[in-house]
Amino acid sequence: MYNTIISSKNLKNILEDKDVIIFDCRFNLFDKNLGYKNYLKSHIKNSYYINLESDLSSTVNEHTGRHPLQDILIFSDILNFYGITSNTQIVVYDDENNSIGARLWWMLKSVGLTKCAVLDGGYKSWQSKENPISTIIPENKEKKNNIYTYDRKYIVDTNELKNKLKNDLIYLVDARDPERFAGKVEFLDKKAGHIPGAINIPFKKNIDQEGKFKSKDELLKIYEHIHNDSQKSIVNMCGSGVTACHNILAMNYCGLRNSSIYVGSWSAWSSYEDNPVKVGL
Repeated sequence: MYNTIISSKNLKNILEDKDVIIFDCRFNLFDKNLGYKNYLKSHIKNSYYINLESDLSSTVNEHTGRHPLQDILIFSDILNFYGITSNTQIVVYDDENNSIGARLWWMLKSVGLTKCAVLDGGYKSWQSKENPISTIIPENKEKKNNIYTYDRKYIVDTNELKNKLKNDLIYLVDARDPERFAGKVEFLDKKAGHIPGAINIPFKKNIDQEGKFKSKDELLKIYEHIHNDSQKSIVNMCGSGVTACHNILAMNYCGLRNSSIYVGSWSAWSSYEDNPVKVGL
């Protein structure tokens, strides 16, 4: 079973297994059709396409953030449509540091599907080794009728976050780049800066120059200090609840305890006029 990271070599070895389902999660925030276009041009053999906004996110409202969690009934229908069961080994990938793949990984984990792994290095790494690619959209497996629910221990909303911060109960980890965290730039959301009390651990610290995850020892050095304090839980955030999942994946990969995510993240927090904002580090 692979439940965090899988290498291209190991995926190749199980590529034709009947209980393996692969999802291509490529997506570009500024050209929202590009991921699917690239999927049609070529993708890992036997993989299906999943769209960040239509499949993994629900309708955006004033205070939801840019990528609110998909309605559980719709997400359940998606999982059942592809014939997923608790025995299915799921593999996900994208071509952007695996941040979008990590979002699907985390959503699957939050509904109890733990046999899911993110392809280390993503599609670029797979292609570089001349592994099997295809332009064929595979046929679906037998449709299922399973019932799923989100485990609320993995999810924090804006009001819960305010209470946890007020009572000093958490480490709030912001996965955005330092420039956005400090409020030097902001090209997506209404305000620049970060939530007072948050600490900045950019998700890009998790990967090396080839886009692969660093060793477990290297990742432990990044995160161990916030896990040593067992009195506080860890809440992850980013711009819209996507790259924060990358930090959770990295923590799980190196054996650290589970943590939750503020799905609305900065895009939800900054949508409220009276929410406090800090600029600078």
